[in-house]
Amino acid sequence: MSREMRVTAEWAVWGKRPGTWDDYEILHCSEGQFSHDDFREIMIKWAPGTLADLPQVTISWVNGRGDVAHVGLAIQSWSGQLDGLGRPIAVTTYYCVPYAQIAGGPVSYEGLYRAFSECALPVDAPLTLNIPVLEPRDIAGRVDETAMGAAALLLADEPVCVVGGEFLPLPDRLRYLDTVAALLPYGLRTRLTASTWTDSSTKHRIKLSFAKHPLEGARSVTWGTPESDSHRWTDITRHYFDLLTRRSPGELVRRLARQTEPVSFKEAPKRALALLDDSTHTLVHSVPSSHRGYAIEDDLHQCADLLEKGRLDEVGEIVERLRYNGRTHEATEDERERYREIVEGRLLAKGRALPADVVDAFYGMTLVLAYGRVLTVEAMERVQEAAGQWSLPLIEAMRRMPAAEPAVSVRLAMLLGGVGQAQVLESMQTPDLVEAAAREPFDPALIGLVHEQLVERGGDGGGEDGELAPALGRHAYLASASAALHARDPEAHFHSLRQLLVAAYGRGLDQKAVNEIVSGVLDLRYATLITAMAALYGKGAERALVNAVQSRAQLDRETRYYMLERLSDPAPEVAPEPEPRRGHRLLLRGDRRHERSARGHRRASPPDRLIPPAGWVLLTLLAAGVVVAVVVIVILLQAPHG
Repeated sequence: MSREMRVTAEWAVWGKRPGTWDDYEILHCSEGQFSHDDFREIMIKWAPGTLADLPQVTISWVNGRGDVAHVGLAIQSWSGQLDGLGRPIAVTTYYCVPYAQIAGGPVSYEGLYRAFSECALPVDAPLTLNIPVLEPRDIAGRVDETAMGAAALLLADEPVCVVGGEFLPLPDRLRYLDTVAALLPYGLRTRLTASTWTDSSTKHRIKLSFAKHPLEGARSVTWGTPESDSHRWTDITRHYFDLLTRRSPGELVRRLARQTEPVSFKEAPKRALALLDDSTHTLVHSVPSSHRGYAIEDDLHQCADLLEKGRLDEVGEIVERLRYNGRTHEATEDERERYREIVEGRLLAKGRALPADVVDAFYGMTLVLAYGRVLTVEAMERVQEAAGQWSLPLIEAMRRMPAAEPAVSVRLAMLLGGVGQAQVLESMQTPDLVEAAAREPFDPALIGLVHEQLVERGGDGGGEDGELAPALGRHAYLASASAALHARDPEAHFHSLRQLLVAAYGRGLDQKAVNEIVSGVLDLRYATLITAMAALYGKGAERALVNAVQSRAQLDRETRYYMLERLSDPAPEVAPEPEPRRGHRLLLRGDRRHERSARGHRRASPPDRLIPPAGWVLLTLLAAGVVVAVVVIVILLQAPHG
């Protein structure tokens, strides 16, 4: 059981009263050495800007009476209430703890957040809580070159903005801030500020944060990517980064965590460099760079030998050596192939037997050596085959790697399931979700998951996500993906596409929406041919096209009846669609229903081939009540002939 530190925190609540036109202010606060005005000044000084995606966490510092250092933690979230103008109200709960209390552990930012997030404010007095003590081994497994680079820049008193981490859930971003802070003297927390997200359009004072774009004047670090701008580093940054890479992460975190004396950014470089740059430290490597590729291969085999013999307590040292050599040696493709053969044949399936303080670093090391720093779908498939079964440490190790494409993130979400899955999907941009579903070869399970997410983003009435329609248009409205998901089932395919159109445009299409959809699926050559054919047919061409489409689509009689009713003149403003069959209700939940009008009709037998994707999109347009007769003939032109 981990040790705990008992801390006493003063607190404040920042927000506005619902239903009023008031500005944000301190609504409640504790009665201690910090006054109402003190808390107001703190909230304004360390504000991360205007944030739309909540909750977020901001770390700050403040000096109390007698210049006693305190560490502050603010949790900003939506209150679920509206102000007098109907705008949602964000509420920020702020907690500050005497630095001496947390340094006695020491404790991590994540430990503070987990304890404070359970508190309900206001209360009658300052809070007294137990906080878990920081465990160096928990943080050591998360140390990588991105964190090292950020720490080295901070030591030189340069603001750092981490970009490319939008997909990360809040706990992962907070753990990254903890990891970077752990690579600096602990006493610097009396001056360090950090946030899981900041608004780059606002001139804030946060030293380390995640953001969509870097703040002007801040150094940009890309999530999961080694520092590529090192030529612009100061001598302090370059020297400290070199020292960090020469030690094992566990040793770094332990030594720096013991440096609890408060220190300023001005004094920190001298103290940190003196701490690590001594003649007694043990380097985790002793191999000339020219021979490092062969050394990595030998160490991988040695690691596998130890696992096979059950000597698990000896694996950690080799893992640290491999992590260092892997960071400092750029493998050739031939070397990478040899590493991959060892990792897949001897290591991945045995890694889950390792103790918790080694397994994270083990998987992180093996994945990078075998597949490179960026995770691809192909690599995930090879890992699954080699590992035999997924384990949470292996999934989390892949999750820490930059994703080569959106499909990687969705597949990781599928592996996580539950809350983890929801967090990953909610953090992804709508265009990325659509791109993931459109990726070939199609993955039916992935397509089904993305479909549900896109329909949900469309809202109850559809059209609530402004990014959805353009994203679908760039990928032919996922018609091909839907065809793969509903192979040999035209009814489910019909309902699936209709749901996507409703999510993107709402339950009624106007001419602009029709133009967008048609331009996304209709080839200009066929448009000309269709126009010529319609002119040759003459009056009644629309009905002839509809009949041809219905014959080709092989939908059941009930759906055909619904289409004819929908195309009648006049048509209802919003007509309910026919009830999908029992097997499709789970996927299509949320659609409006109506009583079946032809329950006694026999259903058409499933087709012996897939209907072309563009044809399904056009058929859906007709079912939505828009007579786009010149488009529908594409089905006839593109359909396979028996």
